Order: sequence, then C-alpha cells, then structure tokens
Amino acid sequence: MVKSVGILIGGIFVGAVGAEIIRKKYPKAMNDLYAKTCEITSGVKEAFKKGYASAMQSQQAAEPSV
Repeated sequence: MVKSVGILIGGIFVGAVGAEIIRKKYPKAMNDLYAKTCEITSGVKEAFKKGYASAMQSQQAAEPSV
C-alpha cells in the first residue's frame, strides 16, 4: 500500500516537472492548448445547463398539480 502511494506521488511529481519543462520550451503552444481547453469546458458546461433546464421543465410538466 505504501509502495503504491509512493509510486503515485512520484508519478504526479514527474508529470508536474514534465509539464513545466514543456511549458517553458513551448509557451505559445501551451497557451493555445489552455485557451482551447477553456473554450471546450465552457461549451460543455453551457450544454449541460441547457439540457438540465430542459429535463427539469419536462419533469415539471409531467407532474400533476396537487
């Protein structure tokens, strides 16, 4: 168990260091990737909100008034 946690922490550390090296070597590419990720995330969030609102309206219409 301890060995697995150590490997996990080591992997996170190596990944963070690798990301920093790539960010320093290719800053424009990383900024573009970050911008695209933000755009996609915003689109997914908006689609979820619209779908949730639509589902709630359908559910409220299907429930009889008491």
